[in-house]
Amino acid sequence: MTNFRELIDPGDLSPDEEARLRRVHDLLQMAGPPPDLPPALLEPPVGPVEADVVQFPLLPRRRLALAALVAAALVAIAFGGGYLFGHAKGQPEAFTPKGVVPMHGHAANAILQIAPRDSAGNWPMQMEVSGLPEQHDRDAYYELWLTRGGKPVEPCGQFRVHDKTTRLRFSVPWRAGGIDGWVVTEQQPGTQGPGPVVLST
Repeated sequence: MTNFRELIDPGDLSPDEEARLRRVHDLLQMAGPPPDLPPALLEPPVGPVEADVVQFPLLPRRRLALAALVAAALVAIAFGGGYLFGHAKGQPEAFTPKGVVPMHGHAANAILQIAPRDSAGNWPMQMEVSGLPEQHDRDAYYELWLTRGGKPVEPCGQFRVHDKTTRLRFSVPWRAGGIDGWVVTEQQPGTQGPGPVVLST
C-alpha cells in the first residue's frame, strides 16, 4: 500500500487540507485497485461502431402524441393560411361568360364560354369537351384555334383529354377582329401547323 507521505508533501498544507486528503487517501486504499480491463477492450474496434440510441422520456407518451398533433396542426394552418393569402391577392376575377359557343364534331362536342377581355387585354375562355378519344401517344394533344375564313389562324391553347368530359380554361391575348369561329385540331408528334379538325363552331 502506498504511504500518504510518498504521494503528498504535507509541508505546504493547512491541517484541514491535510486531514481531508488523508480521508480521501484512506477511502481509496479501502476500495482497492480497479478490476482488470476485459480482453475485448484491449484491442481497438474494427469497422464502424454503431452506438445504441438512448431515448430519454422527457414527456409522457400521451403528452408526446399531443405535442406532435399540435405541431402538425400548426404546420397545416401556417401552410394553408400562406397559400390562401398568397393566392387571394393574385386571384383573377370570377369567370363570367359573355357568350356561349357550341362546337361539334363527328362523335364529340364542346361548349366554349367566352368572357369579356380583362384589364390586361387577355381574353378568358372556358371549355368543356366531351367525346374526344384519349390520346394513346404521350406526345399527342389537341389544340384550340381561332379561325379566319374558316381556317385556323391563331392558337389558343393545347390540351389532352381524359375520361368522357374534360374541362379547360384558356386565356389568350388575340384581338377578335376578323375572327369568325373556333376549331379544335388533333396534333400528332412532329406535326407542323394545324392538324385535322375534330371540332368546329
